[in-house]
Amino acid sequence: MKWWQNRNWKIFLIFILLLIAASIPSLYFYGKLRNLRNLMADPQALRNDEVRKTIDAVGKLMVLPETETPTVATVSDEEKLRQQPFFANAKKGDRVLIYPTAKKAILYDPVLNKIIEVSPINLASGSATTTPTESIKIYKTILLNGTQTVGLTKTYEESLQAKTANLEIIDRDNAAKKDYQKSLLVDLKGNSPQTQKLADLLKLTVSKLPEGESASPSADFLIILGSDRQ
Repeated sequence: MKWWQNRNWKIFLIFILLLIAASIPSLYFYGKLRNLRNLMADPQALRNDEVRKTIDAVGKLMVLPETETPTVATVSDEEKLRQQPFFANAKKGDRVLIYPTAKKAILYDPVLNKIIEVSPINLASGSATTTPTESIKIYKTILLNGTQTVGLTKTYEESLQAKTANLEIIDRDNAAKKDYQKSLLVDLKGNSPQTQKLADLLKLTVSKLPEGESASPSADFLIILGSDRQ
């Protein structure tokens, strides 16, 4: 009798096949768990993964600009945004995709997997005229680290995106001085009606450009992070 005709061998082979089949789901979920742990260990990677998933989900519902990656913000307090028509139907947790070059903003509900609003945006400075179709302005903003804490501007930028969709961070750098106590908001154009509102929302102190500091002429705002943000 050949070995493959032996009843005990058949039972053994069936057992091995069943064991392999049973281990496949475990290997699958182990891989998922390992990927999740890697993401949790790297907050920026987790953030990038969430942004990618949001873009992919919205891309299945409408045609998106292909030449740029949007800034994605999360609505954290819809009541503070309710005065803007764009956010009239927004709720906490909704995502805002902002395409600066295409001048387009998209409000997306990830729970319902539904696009709530699409609107053109004004990328000019705060003095630009607002047309009836414009619901949200984007202000070009520079972040400066006025402390000795390394990576503070990167951490702050991540939290900033969850608080407001009005600011586009165009540069991050170190301030000329490293001993700022309070975090400052500088209106570089000097005429934005949103300055005090943004300062109140972000808990910043409105200030003139401190001596020794400089900023790009293309920026609307400058935020200098002090020790109160450490």
